[in-house]
Amino acid sequence: MSISNSLREDIVGYLQRCEFRALCDNYCHDNFLWTIKGSSLLSGTYHNKETFFTDVIGRLSNVLKGEWKMNILDTYVDNNTMIIEMVGNIKAKNDKNYNNEYCWIFKFDNNKIVSITAYYDSLLVNTTLNENENH
Repeated sequence: MSISNSLREDIVGYLQRCEFRALCDNYCHDNFLWTIKGSSLLSGTYHNKETFFTDVIGRLSNVLKGEWKMNILDTYVDNNTMIIEMVGNIKAKNDKNYNNEYCWIFKFDNNKIVSITAYYDSLLVNTTLNENENH
């Protein structure tokens, strides 16, 4: 089953607005997996939405300020897989830019996301967390 243009557009819209909770609530399967590759402090596989939102989105939100926006660079769709390249735009609490670059791979089953594999700049994540947590 191929991913429709409207589904792709909906997901891109949620990502541009950084509405990760709404994205997951509307399109993620109950038992989806979110895997962050690399060696950052946030890398690993998250087996449910709440753990992901507490351990990743919550932790990042605590060290960032302002409104987080994503600039979508490109999207690729092939059957049940969608790949999105994007760059975030926000500042950390210490006023340094946190403009991370991302590549997320979405796997779908019956128009529900069953897994997301995310790649990003692990060094930027670690530096931002280390410089801004508990300060």
